[in-house]
Amino acid sequence: MGGKDSIGRGKGRRYWCNLARFTVLVAVIGALLGTVAFGVRLARARAMALVHPGRSQPAHTPADRGMEQWEEVRFDTPDDLQLAGWFVPPDPQSDGAILIFVHGLGGNREEFLDEAAMLAGHGYGALLFDLRNHGQSEGTITTLGYTEVDDVRGAVAYLLTRPEVNPKCIGLVGSSMGGAVAIRAATRIPEIRAVVAQSAFSSLEENVQQGTRSLTGLPLPLAPLVIWFGEREAGIQLRQVRPIDDVGRIAPRAIMFIHGEQDPVVDVSNSLQLYEAAREPKALLLIPNAAHGGLMDADPQEYARRVVGFLDVYLRTDT
Repeated sequence: MGGKDSIGRGKGRRYWCNLARFTVLVAVIGALLGTVAFGVRLARARAMALVHPGRSQPAHTPADRGMEQWEEVRFDTPDDLQLAGWFVPPDPQSDGAILIFVHGLGGNREEFLDEAAMLAGHGYGALLFDLRNHGQSEGTITTLGYTEVDDVRGAVAYLLTRPEVNPKCIGLVGSSMGGAVAIRAATRIPEIRAVVAQSAFSSLEENVQQGTRSLTGLPLPLAPLVIWFGEREAGIQLRQVRPIDDVGRIAPRAIMFIHGEQDPVVDVSNSLQLYEAAREPKALLLIPNAAHGGLMDADPQEYARRVVGFLDVYLRTDT
């Protein structure tokens, strides 16, 4: 009897031990599946935030920055979207040089009012506009620099209809996503004579990877999911947005890179890579105490000196 009892108790212990192991295994698998499901939801939410950014509206106009001559304008893109903007004519006593300003993700045309006002003081005109799916412009999808090149095409086509504008003196200024748009647009639009790219990323895919890690603390394998969901929603290959592959083709036209050394959104290494890949003529301005935005505010005098000096050399007609 004692032997049978021992055998029974042994089987019972093994049963409960195996049951405990099974329970732990189920719990671990459940936790892993839950983590994966959470990661997938997070990746999709991140992708939707990129291609459907919240719209912001301009709260100020050029008049609020001392630009007395300006007008509300609208123009069409090659793919039949209407974009809203402000046109500030060049100084009639100048050579008709003008700059197209391209804002960042979730921004609007107000983003560059201070820079436009500063440059207006040096005779430059300005076209500040809302990108597709931003501000008061049409569109329902943002492609982070891919189809936005057509927005710049529409802006250039509009400027070519304005008698105040010298068609040989059209430049681009862009920030963040707008900086990437400016680089990609300049390689495809021959009328662009000079580019100022601020806080621009070198590759969308690589920066999504960095952002996934820094913003969520989750592993890099989630980044391809963000791109995948974004591509399905936008209907284009977002991974093709690689300014690093375009920037070398801007020459012999000039490009200037500006970046804050404390930028937590797009690391300063992006502009360093872009500068290295660009061909002459090129310039680089790193601002030590600046983050992602407000680059001119960090050092107004140095910013104005460097940017105006660059544009006077490479955009004016007498060069």
